[in-house]
Amino acid sequence: MVTQSSEQAIRPPQLPKRLEAGAIQTLADHAEHLALRVSKCDLTGQGAADVLFEQVELSRVVLQRTTMSHVRLFDVRALSCDFLGANWRGARFRRAEFNGCRLLGVQLLEAHLDDVSFKGCNLENAVLASATFNRARFDECVLRGAMFDGADLGGVIFRGCDLTNVDLQGANLHAADLRGSVIDGLRVGPKDVQGAIIDPTQAVQIAALFGLTIKPLDAA
Repeated sequence: MVTQSSEQAIRPPQLPKRLEAGAIQTLADHAEHLALRVSKCDLTGQGAADVLFEQVELSRVVLQRTTMSHVRLFDVRALSCDFLGANWRGARFRRAEFNGCRLLGVQLLEAHLDDVSFKGCNLENAVLASATFNRARFDECVLRGAMFDGADLGGVIFRGCDLTNVDLQGANLHAADLRGSVIDGLRVGPKDVQGAIIDPTQAVQIAALFGLTIKPLDAA
């Protein structure tokens, strides 16, 4: 059973104290990028399959509109990187951090995300349909119009996020914590929100979505 202790359980990337500086000029099938610090590379529009990034720090790397099937990010920290429009179907993230990254329209269909955190990121219109999250959180992120339909979001924490018009239809929200986030126009069904954690203000909004009116007994 997922509990509130999950907020403290996310494991950070396990990176060596010293990483060798490196550069990635091209994405290639089955390539392995290991124990590197990569800065300011532009890989816009490139594609590859089964690429592995392990114990890697990415800083200001541009991966716009890249296409990578079954890419793996293990023990990776991404700082101010640009993933706009990237299509990474079947991606696997394990102990990964995204800080101040641009992920507008990113497509992570059927992705698996274990011990993953997003901080101050823009994921507007991101597509994470049928993704599976295990120990994950979003802090101060913009997720307007994002699609999580059919995703397993059990225990995921959304703190101080903009979830306007987010699609959660068919998602598992058991113990998912939405408190303190904007949920205007949330697309969700009555069964979908079972087990979710919300604050009192959000409860009124959720009730309104389902056509309910909440008012005190003595109100007209």
